[in-house]
Amino acid sequence: MKILLDENLPRKLVAALRAEGHEVESVITLRMQGLDNGRLYQFAIQDFDVCFTRDFGFANNVRQGKPPAKFKLLRVTLKQKPQDEFVTDFISAFRASDLAQFQHGDDWP
Repeated sequence: MKILLDENLPRKLVAALRAEGHEVESVITLRMQGLDNGRLYQFAIQDFDVCFTRDFGFANNVRQGKPPAKFKLLRVTLKQKPQDEFVTDFISAFRASDLAQFQHGDDWP
């Protein structure tokens, strides 16, 4: 699975998801910080299967349009914690999730 992480998610999450066997990039690793959500969205739907963000507005905006055929943007609702704890919680939730059950723009997990 090709995963894109928005800049509002911890950097250590890239390595943790790669260790799970996924192709992962983040707005930070791609040096795209500050790119507006519309342009980021257009970039993401071209190359990725899923994008995780904590940005409510971003997720809400994508819900308004027609969902792309092979891409989902999901808003992460895990509580903010120190980075290592957050990454552990994210990976646990990710392993337990069937992303097929989530719709484009949904809150996750």
